[in-house]
Amino acid sequence: MTHAIKIPVRVFPVAYLDPNTGKRADDTIVLTKAELNAAQIVGQSSKELINRLYNRRGALVVDIGKAAKVEIEVELSDKSGCVQIEGSAMLSGGAGVRV
Repeated sequence: MTHAIKIPVRVFPVAYLDPNTGKRADDTIVLTKAELNAAQIVGQSSKELINRLYNRRGALVVDIGKAAKVEIEVELSDKSGCVQIEGSAMLSGGAGVRV
């Protein structure tokens, strides 16, 4: 018998200006649906939340792409402490992400 939970997440491609180099860099950020719902309760969009998270690091967000829907499965009976992530997503611009 397996004991697992599935966590729906959104994977956003983000382009930002690196505060250390001043150059544009590409990144991805993974947010749970719970995090996005909490932001919505206080009147923040997903883009506003991402901007706030990057601003904390001193980075200036240049562009936020379309979110890919992914589901993370965590096996609770696994004694190794490892998390198994299954699924795949296609990000805007044709970049594929395998998780």
